[in-house]
Amino acid sequence: MKQEAMLNPLCLDSVCAGFAYAMGMPAPQKAQVPAEALTAYVDHHFGGEKANRVFLYHPDAVAEWIFRKYPEFLYEAMYRTELELPLQAVMPSVTPVCFGTLYTGAQPEVHGIRKYEKPVIKIDTLFDALLRAGKKPAIIADSSCSMGKIFLERDMDYFIFDSIPEITAKATELILADTYDFIAVYHGNYDSTMHKNGPEAPASLAELKANAQAFALFSELIKSHWKRHNTLVGFAMDHGCHEIDGNAGSHGLDMPEDLNIVHLYKAYPREK
Repeated sequence: MKQEAMLNPLCLDSVCAGFAYAMGMPAPQKAQVPAEALTAYVDHHFGGEKANRVFLYHPDAVAEWIFRKYPEFLYEAMYRTELELPLQAVMPSVTPVCFGTLYTGAQPEVHGIRKYEKPVIKIDTLFDALLRAGKKPAIIADSSCSMGKIFLERDMDYFIFDSIPEITAKATELILADTYDFIAVYHGNYDSTMHKNGPEAPASLAELKANAQAFALFSELIKSHWKRHNTLVGFAMDHGCHEIDGNAGSHGLDMPEDLNIVHLYKAYPREK
């Protein structure tokens, strides 16, 4: 496995305020400053306008070293995006901690999740900011995952299912209906397969490719059905992964393999 030389300097806590900036609304109360590369990208591609749609696809545990080593398995996502944003996840590099930071813009000691547990986050989140701004957000995730648990108790819509096909079908339905301003979709298939078989196992790489293909489906639907909107689309993972003994995979350590990730973004300006 290729070792990354160093940690990416830009932290995962910078994207939350970037999404708020993209939609022209105040960031959550504890959010760090937005990633300049993301705000500059939004300004350039929307010509000074703001996005009125954001769609985020969250594949779990896709490390930067996987992204760099196996681009052929992520081609469908890479082909449909423009901005590469290398980021450093937070510690411990586990799903609820990292998604807590991604959607509050705050470090774990601030948002309150500091280990692998899934309590409802009580501080201000992007979803709260969206609701204050009169936006309509939705989360589509599975019944056991962090995304389906830690942002509950908001006056918004949650679509929680037991399988990836059901999640994909609901995301497709919501894109076609075009009634939500912000949609977050979570797929944990690479993560779960990686834990059992290792990050580079054929079964794991097949799930990685499935993540890219799901993102491609959503992107093509958005491109054809959201033409009257300025839309920002993201392929945005939480943390990375590494191989452990027994041909299995893991994450959660303070190491580049677990912390370095690369988000991919694409702006679709409205047709005028």
